Amino acid sequence: MTKENQLSSTGGFLLILGALAFFLPMFDYQLLILSWLGGMQQPVGLSAMVIGGALFAVGKLQEFRNASPAPSPTDPVANTLQAPATAPVSEPSGPAEGPIA
Repeated sequence: MTKENQLSSTGGFLLILGALAFFLPMFDYQLLILSWLGGMQQPVGLSAMVIGGALFAVGKLQEFRNASPAPSPTDPVANTLQAPATAPVSEPSGPAEGPIA
């Protein structure tokens, strides 16, 4: 299990909180925790969405950049390292049975 980047988590939270703070007043609802903002609720929500989106994008880029690269299927070095081992052909150890000429 990999630990999620903290930038991605914080950015996702701010993105969702900002979207709720921005869009809910359009339907005559508001978040109780942001009700003290009054008329500034939508501008603060928009700002939180922009900052959250930027943090989320930077966090995902860091995760992508720090990930181990996948080997190319056409890379000859990677293919020789993963070649299946073949079983050795064994010679019969006893005398050969068959017609005597």
